[in-house]
Amino acid sequence: MDTLLGIVEAFVNFVYPPTCMTCWRDLKRGEAFICMKCWDSFERVSPTEAIIQAIERKFLIDETVDKIDAVFLFEQDPGVRTAVHLLKYGGAEKIADRFGILIAGKIVGDPKLSMCDMLAPVPLHPARKRERGYNQSELIAERLSGELGIRHEPDLLRRVRQTQSQTMFDAEGRRRNIAGAFSIAERFTSEVKGKKILLIDDVITTGSTIKECAGVLRNNGASEVYGAAAAVTI
Repeated sequence: MDTLLGIVEAFVNFVYPPTCMTCWRDLKRGEAFICMKCWDSFERVSPTEAIIQAIERKFLIDETVDKIDAVFLFEQDPGVRTAVHLLKYGGAEKIADRFGILIAGKIVGDPKLSMCDMLAPVPLHPARKRERGYNQSELIAERLSGELGIRHEPDLLRRVRQTQSQTMFDAEGRRRNIAGAFSIAERFTSEVKGKKILLIDDVITTGSTIKECAGVLRNNGASEVYGAAAAVTI
């Protein structure tokens, strides 16, 4: 049956070639949803003084998170937003692989982010994960783990309270909405003590979610907490 489905899919793709969801050109073999030309053109987080200072002022001022990095600028590029929305809401799971590869390439030379003891995705509430079918941050983290050889613990953090979508709130509303929504899985309460943890998310917008997760880890003894994402809003 799988062989037959593969043949049918190949025939359909031959007659109706899949197109890039951002530029609408036909995709080449090995491309999925977005062509490599578009990936290469998306607005990236460059290590300029202005961007570094913007990230430090917005996300690191309270020292809950020690350092944050991302590949793309979210608000500045509609293609990046399309990629994120396809992954989160369009069932385009393969985009998580591309994000994981790109994050790995961005942080591989960073001795702090690439040398952590373990990495953990920002969790979804179980009900939302069932509805979506997957946690996009977990898929990104899984690929990133393979690329960097860092231990991946998808169940390290749990979302214990279902929250409203963060997109509905301003920065203060997001902070209140997400407060108390996470806990550490009981079997990890002693294991994280003294450890350096890398948190993975698809997009860091106000930082409320990743800071809340980092606070839980610090309260359980983590020595350093970092964050990495596919995209960031500065």
